Amino acid sequence: MPITVKEMRILEVNCQALGIPTRMLMENAGALVAKIIVDRIGVKREAVIFAGKGGNAGDGFVTARHLASYGFNVSVYLFYSIHDIRNEDTLANLEILKNICNTVKIFEQGTFPYAPVRADVIVDALLGTGIKPPLREPIKSAVEMFNRSSGFKVAIDAPSGLNPDTGEVIEECVKADLTVALHDVKYGLLRAKQYVGELVIVKIGIPPEASLYAGPGDVIFEVPAKPKDAHKGVGGKVLVIGGSEHYTGAPALSAMAALKAGADLVFVAAPESAAPIISSYSPNLIVRKVPGKNLNVKCLNTIEELLGKVGAIVLGPGIGLFEETKETIKNLIPLIVKSGKPVVIDADALKIIAEQSSMDFKGKAILTPHAKEASILLRRNYNMASLYDRSKVAKELSAKYNAVILLKGPTDIIAFKNMIKFNRTGNQGMSVGGTGDTLTGIIATLLARKVEPFKAAYIGAFINGLAGDLAYKELGERLTATDVLDNIPLALKKPLESYIETRKFFHEFF
Repeated sequence: MPITVKEMRILEVNCQALGIPTRMLMENAGALVAKIIVDRIGVKREAVIFAGKGGNAGDGFVTARHLASYGFNVSVYLFYSIHDIRNEDTLANLEILKNICNTVKIFEQGTFPYAPVRADVIVDALLGTGIKPPLREPIKSAVEMFNRSSGFKVAIDAPSGLNPDTGEVIEECVKADLTVALHDVKYGLLRAKQYVGELVIVKIGIPPEASLYAGPGDVIFEVPAKPKDAHKGVGGKVLVIGGSEHYTGAPALSAMAALKAGADLVFVAAPESAAPIISSYSPNLIVRKVPGKNLNVKCLNTIEELLGKVGAIVLGPGIGLFEETKETIKNLIPLIVKSGKPVVIDADALKIIAEQSSMDFKGKAILTPHAKEASILLRRNYNMASLYDRSKVAKELSAKYNAVILLKGPTDIIAFKNMIKFNRTGNQGMSVGGTGDTLTGIIATLLARKVEPFKAAYIGAFINGLAGDLAYKELGERLTATDVLDNIPLALKKPLESYIETRKFFHEFF
């Protein structure tokens, strides 16, 4: 399956989280490119590498070293100053080339003319998928020089100058005889045959787990950052509908989690019996009181007004199973679906939904049941002993409700249509009440920031579990939901470092 550049970046970070360093992937890439070149033109030939300053240049440096091992005489042209190279893996491989100067000759920027070269093979390691149009110097001139040179021309990952996602060429672009795509082909390569030439895909050691499981790469590349000129509301506006005369903590935890995850404004619509208590938890919450001890049909007008002010909704925390509340939820859900706003549904709202004969959420809802709630939603018990069995249940629920399903458990399962994802952050300490409420708040903020529901569900599960793991590392199994709250910002700010740190802790002590 073709992938985007962003999806590739996510996989690379997730590999780091699995203990696979990016330098190992770079080594595999360069070795495979060299092997393909040898298979095409033989050994003991002349090769020239055109190198930029990023990871693609590092792939080129590894290619140069491996070609040297096949008896090639290799020249490497650096089109940037060595001091411009910031990628640590690229720098490390350049240092190796300096140590094998008998077979690999390095020509630093300014020591060679921008004139055509002649060799048996010429390798494009200038930009790869790292293009940011328009082409700037020295890359623009390097591409022109490459195209005017003579030899079998190979591009690593993507011809420099080609937008690897769209196939668009803004100005100059390398015209390759062969392009070696790393891990999987990028969409744009399929639309630009005249620049790509022959297309070969090589696997560089990225395991299935890097894409099957949610990871820190998903957080880094899928969670939008606020722009520097952000104004109030850009971070997302969330509405939490919950609370009752008996329960006030659950909606407060959802609302506070939404704020901790970066929402700018969080509204809570709660019955008058619960609203003052919820308001007292934090001055950061905007609590709207609706009439009655529990949610009832009199609150629908107020809630419908609030729906127009927010980007995402949480429905269910602390609402209870009162008859008047059931009637309200049955009337409220069509209003939410009609609004087109994404919604996270949890707790007693799931039980109320289960009483309906059918319901179509049009792909805009995320239902977050645990195993028992999943059985209630399906109206029969299922075998959930294995991950495979639980995955079947999640897929069946998704089809039944046309919604994303986040089936909570030791390994969370996120399903929507033919897509499935797993999450394994989280720990036994999170069996404490309230951690499901923090989950819904995090997901709602992601939805309010325009993250699509399927991604919001698995990224939210990862963040919530990671925040819980950070809390467990400090407090052990006596953590509370508010401890999870406190760690949400760190899980978002440093997902890779936090994940590696907590995995090391759990491996050492369990």
